[in-house]
Amino acid sequence: MANTSVVSRNRLIFGLCLPLAILLGYLLAEPLASSSLAIVTMVVSVLSVPLILRWYHPLLIFSWNATIYLGLLPGRPYLWMLLAFVSFLLAVPGRAANPDRKFLHVPAMTWSLGCFMAVVVTTACLTGGFGLQTLGSDRIGGRGYFYMLAAVTGYFALTSQPIPLQRARLYIALFFLSGLTAMVGQLIYFTPAFYFLYYWFPPEMALGQAMADYSFVDNAVRISGMSVGALAVNAFLLARYGLTGVFDLARPWRLALLLSAGFASTYGGFRSAVLFQVLLLLVLFTVEGLWRTRYLLIAIVTALVVGGGLVMFVDRMPLAVQRSVSFLPIKVDPWVKMTAQSSTEWRLEMWRTLLPEVPNYLFKGKGYALNPQELSMVADLADRGTAADAAVAAAYAGDYHNGPLSVLIPFGVCGAATFLWFLAAGGWVLCQNHRYGDPALRTVNSFLLACYVTRIIFFFFIFGALYNDLYYFTGLAGLSVSLNGGVSRPCPELEPTMDGSES
Repeated sequence: MANTSVVSRNRLIFGLCLPLAILLGYLLAEPLASSSLAIVTMVVSVLSVPLILRWYHPLLIFSWNATIYLGLLPGRPYLWMLLAFVSFLLAVPGRAANPDRKFLHVPAMTWSLGCFMAVVVTTACLTGGFGLQTLGSDRIGGRGYFYMLAAVTGYFALTSQPIPLQRARLYIALFFLSGLTAMVGQLIYFTPAFYFLYYWFPPEMALGQAMADYSFVDNAVRISGMSVGALAVNAFLLARYGLTGVFDLARPWRLALLLSAGFASTYGGFRSAVLFQVLLLLVLFTVEGLWRTRYLLIAIVTALVVGGGLVMFVDRMPLAVQRSVSFLPIKVDPWVKMTAQSSTEWRLEMWRTLLPEVPNYLFKGKGYALNPQELSMVADLADRGTAADAAVAAAYAGDYHNGPLSVLIPFGVCGAATFLWFLAAGGWVLCQNHRYGDPALRTVNSFLLACYVTRIIFFFFIFGALYNDLYYFTGLAGLSVSLNGGVSRPCPELEPTMDGSES
């Protein structure tokens, strides 16, 4: 005799799945329709709930550097933002249900982030609200507040549970290599049949290709996605093997891959990409203490070979590559040199305009909320005006291209003080884990510290934007805390007993 409970369950499954399959098949007949994409996304999201409940922490780590966004949601948030909130909301009841599942509490990080967000919220309330038009506001600019809230929430979600030591390498690969998803946008551009995937992969990554294809002049083809993906590969190599492992002459493929990825990153045409990698290597070289070893000679020889190759062949390389290294005293295409210099002058003009206004925002920051009509008028004037007018428009929109200004003008002295407190707390955490962490994690702890220090230097002296860069700092600190199970402490010294043994 058949088991009626089993039969009923099977019938229930078929009764739900078959109509759903018919509906999805009908919708996929017009896959680019917004209604079809919305329903398919909703169905996939519901089916993903069991996976999220089980794997929300590794999914968050994977999404942190992934270039994936949710184009069907208002504001088009990135995937890591959604998973940050979801992971935090899942971790809190998990902690309540199981007292053994405690958050990895680091008081210095908690207090500094809490005070910083208090300044941010207070500033928003005093300067016209959060400016989220998706929630009915008549002002714009709330994206910056949302980005910062997601970055802070993501830190607590990352530290909601420790990463097992035996899975550390897997999680490191998930965290860094997910940056390769930036290249998907480039690949989609070559296959128009898959343009609907731009609902999930930002089309901005292929903007440089599109501008070059539809330009009437011989423009530099800037492949942004390749630059981001190459940086992700180099970050993984250095986190996995360190400079000591990369310079291991018994495994020359590591150094070859590092140099190849470094060269590939120049196809984005970003001078900042080259500067960041050079600065990161110098900081990591110092953190690992290689300047006192034979690796110093290997590094010098490698730098001379790469530098010599640039001097000899750079003027025959693609224009995007030449633009990436145009800050060096080497011969590049005159047009490339001119565009790079104009970009620099544009930034300098904006900073000269902004500096006299900084004292006006020291005690009460400007915030991010903007009047859309005023912004539209400023943008129209910039389109019909000079480069100086364009710089003024960018400054009005909060696009300062400068780290200190992006903190001081929106949030004043209080915001700057609490932000510096947070940076110092994060640096202390990473330094402690580097010095006293598990020896098996020494390589990755060294890289995380070097990357954190490099990000700080880059933010203050080269290029920075607070709401865009905050998640870099919280992500590196959160990953370090999760990998090391908190903050590592020095082992207490053993005291000798009366009989000469140690206790």
